[in-house]
Amino acid sequence: MKTARQQPLLQIRGLKKSYQKRPVLKGINLNIFPGETIIIMGPSGCGKSTLVRCINRLTEPDDGQIIFDRIDVTDLPFAQLSALRRRIGFVFQQFNLIRRLNVLENVAFALRVYGQEKAEAQDRAMRALARVGLKERAHNYPAELSGGEQQRVGIARALALEPQLMLWDEPTAALDPILVSEVIEIMEELVRQKATTMLVVTHEVGFASRAADRILFMDQGAIVEEGPPAAVLSTPQSEIGKKYKKLLKT
Repeated sequence: MKTARQQPLLQIRGLKKSYQKRPVLKGINLNIFPGETIIIMGPSGCGKSTLVRCINRLTEPDDGQIIFDRIDVTDLPFAQLSALRRRIGFVFQQFNLIRRLNVLENVAFALRVYGQEKAEAQDRAMRALARVGLKERAHNYPAELSGGEQQRVGIARALALEPQLMLWDEPTAALDPILVSEVIEIMEELVRQKATTMLVVTHEVGFASRAADRILFMDQGAIVEEGPPAAVLSTPQSEIGKKYKKLLKT
C-alpha cells in the first residue's frame, strides 16, 4: 500500500495504442506504488492486455510515457530495455514453456540468457519452484504436467528473476475451471508475502475482491472506475463495475 512519502514505482501518462487505426488505449494515466496489488478488469477487447504488454514494450505504444523506477521505458534503446526487463516479471495467458527443456531448465532459461552462471541460475530456479509447490517436478517435462502445473512453472520463471514488478496477463484464462484454483492459491500467497508489486489482468472477481489494493475497471480503451475492492464492488459507479458486482453474487 502507498504511503504519503512513497513515489510511484510505475507511472503511466497519456498512453495510447491503435491497431489499424482502431484506438485500443485512449490516453491511460495510472500510478502504481511499491507493494501494491492492482487488478484490472473489463470486457474482452477493452485494452487490458495491451496495457500490460506496453509496460515492458512487448507491445510498442504509439504515444505517452511509461516511467518505471524513474526510468522512461518508452525512450530506451533495445539493449537497455532488455536489462530493464530483468526487473519486470511477466506471466502470460499461454504458458510459453519450451517443450524440449525440463521444468528446471525452463525456469532457469531467462537467468542463463541474462548471463548468470548455470549453478546459480539453477539454484534460483529451484527456490522459485519451491515457492509454487513444484520443486519435486523439476526434472519433468512440460508435456508431463497439467495445465495448472504448467502455469505455475510460468509463475516460477517470472519469480526467479526476483522482479520489482510482476505483470500478469489473464494467467488463468487458458486453464480448465477445475485447475484455476491452484493458480489462484499461488497468486494469493504471493500477494500476502508483499515481496513484489503486482499488476494483474483477470476476470476472477473473487480473487480480485480478496487480493487487490485497488481494482481498475476498463472499457473501450479507458479506465472508467478505480478504487479499493470494498468500494468498487459494493457500490460501483460504472456500468462495467455493476456487471462485475453481479458476478460476485453468483
